[in-house]
Amino acid sequence: MVNLKAYIQTYGCQMNEYDSEIMAGLLRESGYHLTDNLEEAEVILLNTCYVREKVKHKIYSRLGELSKLKEKKPELILGLSGCLVQREPEEILQRAPYLDFILGTSNFFQLPEVLEEISRNHNQENRARKRHTIVRVEENRLVPEGLPKLRKRKFSAFVSIMRGCNNFCSYCNVPYVRGREISRSSQEILKEVEELSQRGYKEITLLGQNVNSYGKGLKERIDFADLLGFINQIEGLERIRFTTSHPRDLSDKLIEKMAELDKVCEHLHLPVQSGSNKVLSRMKRGYTREYYKNLVEKLRQAIPEIALTTDIIV
Repeated sequence: MVNLKAYIQTYGCQMNEYDSEIMAGLLRESGYHLTDNLEEAEVILLNTCYVREKVKHKIYSRLGELSKLKEKKPELILGLSGCLVQREPEEILQRAPYLDFILGTSNFFQLPEVLEEISRNHNQENRARKRHTIVRVEENRLVPEGLPKLRKRKFSAFVSIMRGCNNFCSYCNVPYVRGREISRSSQEILKEVEELSQRGYKEITLLGQNVNSYGKGLKERIDFADLLGFINQIEGLERIRFTTSHPRDLSDKLIEKMAELDKVCEHLHLPVQSGSNKVLSRMKRGYTREYYKNLVEKLRQAIPEIALTTDIIV
């Protein structure tokens, strides 16, 4: 499979972008060349999202387009990964039986071995066999450390600190497609950030479905505020950002650390989702509008120049 060209299209959040960087790194390490030209690609991968219905329709529409390309190029390897795969693998197989593989959110790192298996199934001695879709969809499987990454940016990078979510908001499917919360060890996170700094990266964005709950379940006694303190000490790094924060888990300690640490940017994305207590209750958000407004007051007192952004569902 050496010297084949691969094309990756990513839908959705920064976590998906981060996973795509890992898959691109794995492909490059396996001898593939990444291309932006869809027509010349011999492997096409869609890293999918399942947050909004509109995105889901876009992905299935894109698959319809790619099915025509696969008719022209039967040797084309076409696959899906990501949240849509995790949520409805059976529907995907029904609507797109021409797919060569689908990988869940806990299996995307198995991409090279899956492509190798496809290669074996497509070689001369196996031509008589009926082609089938390789399906690997597991739940809450730990992603190995030390995976290669092909970063898209030169000076700013994403760093995942945890995966999954334990907040079952009534409108959200993240716990079902990303699983329960699993935090990475601080040693592995610091190692990744230090390597990025040594390579000239000046800014990092820490990623998690709810970064405020980082550290729960780890043997080491650490929370997100502690982690920010450790990262702030890394030489060469200039800016630290993070997303996303849940209001219910935004502690006074974290607010104090944000005010204290010079490399933490004076910006916080804090989704409120609704200004109605009744709707917030139905959303199972675990806080009231009064609680949220009190948080904003604390933040502005501690960090007068803070820029606050939010999400609102209407």
